[in-house]
Amino acid sequence: MLLLFTTQDINASQRNFSWWFTTIETALDALSSIASRENKLIKAELIDEDHRISLPVDAFDGSFLSPVINELELEWQFLLNEPA
Repeated sequence: MLLLFTTQDINASQRNFSWWFTTIETALDALSSIASRENKLIKAELIDEDHRISLPVDAFDGSFLSPVINELELEWQFLLNEPA
């Protein structure tokens, strides 16, 4: 999957980036890491095959999302294995 994003530095200069990731968790953690520095996220999109998703840049505050996503995945797996 391809992550496209735009940042703005403290001098109001904008830069566009693209970065390939194998999992959504690492892509989201990368955006959180960038947001925790002096750069401001202006725009972010995730492209996976034929799907393009605009991401809410205000959601990235420097906190890593992968632990929460992984915990949610474990809960789903547990519930899917429960007898109906």
